[in-house]
Amino acid sequence: MFFSEIIGQKVIKEKLLLSVQQNRVSHSQLFLGPEGNGSLALALAYAQYINCENKQVNARTNSETDSCGMCLSCIKSQKMIHPDIHFSFPAFKLKSGSDHPALSSDFIKQWREALLSNPYLNLSDWLDFIDAENKQGNISAEECRVIIHDLSMKTYESKYKVMIIWRPEFFSQGGKIGNVLLKLLEEPPENTLILLVAENRDELLSTILSRCQIVSIPRLTDDDVMDSLINKHDLSREAAKKIVRQSEGNYRDVLRLINSTEDNEFEFLKKWMHVFITTNPATASAEITKWVDEAARLGREKQKSFFRFSLEFFRECVMLQQAGDQHSILLDEEKRMAAWLSKQLDMEDWHRIQEWFEQAHYYIERNAHSKVLFMNLSLNLQKIITNKKLVLPAQ
Repeated sequence: MFFSEIIGQKVIKEKLLLSVQQNRVSHSQLFLGPEGNGSLALALAYAQYINCENKQVNARTNSETDSCGMCLSCIKSQKMIHPDIHFSFPAFKLKSGSDHPALSSDFIKQWREALLSNPYLNLSDWLDFIDAENKQGNISAEECRVIIHDLSMKTYESKYKVMIIWRPEFFSQGGKIGNVLLKLLEEPPENTLILLVAENRDELLSTILSRCQIVSIPRLTDDDVMDSLINKHDLSREAAKKIVRQSEGNYRDVLRLINSTEDNEFEFLKKWMHVFITTNPATASAEITKWVDEAARLGREKQKSFFRFSLEFFRECVMLQQAGDQHSILLDEEKRMAAWLSKQLDMEDWHRIQEWFEQAHYYIERNAHSKVLFMNLSLNLQKIITNKKLVLPAQ
């Protein structure tokens, strides 16, 4: 992973580069920040850079700017197979009831594939990738002992041994498990770099926080996301503005929103509204059931994406209602539907709709029965629309 491949975070990149150039690398560092900000990608780039044998140099400033990507160390780092770069992450027992503990090494092949596919992944993505189903990820006491063992060995071919521990919040799920690592964090072997990558400070053991240099990594700026969408993903400025607004600096959501554009969530939402408005009350239940069956077949990730899109769309309706369309990011057809809805519904209606959709998103994430959930939501929406006696806007 190159620093140049990471979206934004210019200040953090410069600090990490400078720490190596000035030989002031802290042995235990905690990369802390919200989901989708690139913390894990930065850890990967830092690990690759610190062991690079021929670092890139800016001819004008005569300063190092990135790893070379061509030396043996970089080639292995980019494939996630460098013998001196180790990984630890939430895992689960392969066989329930087995004496074999949950170990990262059991999933290292999948971990490499997941990182190479998307270094901005979140915990849900990872657990889905390894088919965890309802199993919870954990970092076990035995895993902590493996970390200690791996870092006690001499390096194979590079100056630094690096251990990247992703989501150390899961130490706390085993009570005092994280404390097994305290001595290592405080006094690691020479030329050892431990990088912990976390999202939630409140879920971390205080004893771990006190032993690490904390590198606070902020959410991505809207300008950085916009630049990436236009220059890297070839989106129009209008389409990019919409994704910037919806993603709120979370690049994992940016990638999801780009991939979901083909699904045309607005058309699906409009179809739902039309079921309520155009259907004869005598046959409405059959039409609603038909739409619910279609929604239930989408799959959990697409359902979650649909709820997020709907919430954003309804927020834009309120914006149109309260402040006019000068700040709207909606496309023309979306804006017509939003303007019409904003004339029909009042703030009390919007509050209820927002609450219903937020609850639906929450329960879908927790594997609720999607058909029951969509039917309940449909009936609630139908009550509002029936009471308002809405009619279709002019096409």
